[in-house]
Amino acid sequence: MASNVTVVIVDAQQQRRSRRRLAIRYGVLGVALLFVLTTVRMIVFPKIDDPRPVDAIFMLGGPGKRLDKTIELARSGIAPVVVISLPGTNRCPDTARIGRELEIICFWPDPRTTQGEAQEAGRLARERGWNSILFVTDRSQDSRARLRIGRCYDGEVLVDVVETPLRDWPYLFAYQVAATVKAVVWQRDC
Repeated sequence: MASNVTVVIVDAQQQRRSRRRLAIRYGVLGVALLFVLTTVRMIVFPKIDDPRPVDAIFMLGGPGKRLDKTIELARSGIAPVVVISLPGTNRCPDTARIGRELEIICFWPDPRTTQGEAQEAGRLARERGWNSILFVTDRSQDSRARLRIGRCYDGEVLVDVVETPLRDWPYLFAYQVAATVKAVVWQRDC
């Protein structure tokens, strides 16, 4: 009885190429997974600070009920000054709406971006001798705002957030990823 035996000789070079392709695939997959996890951590689950007494409350422009949150914090008495970036609201509120006497500063950032707001925060802090500021923004902007502000302001940065509707998250997620890449790669200064 004759047996049919097939002998396969695998080329050592072919094995190396196969291993290299597999390593590249896993490497790309690992980098992509790391990017997604880091992005989700920074945008969906950022570090949020508990409000406490500061030199000023500073509202960044953008979506969500930021003005309501800012007024709520101002009413609590944690700061004598409130700074409001006007692209985030229609007009500068008066102290009657807040219900206590404090200074309100409203401004239009130049440029009209988080970078412009960070520059104004740094300028005001130097001019007025502020050592701590509580910034009000939405959850998706928290980490990028900290990055931008930290480049322009040397004092203590606290961030409190407002929540945004779930329907806004796909846009906000995409926007924050692109804006963070821009801040990290192209706009590295204050």
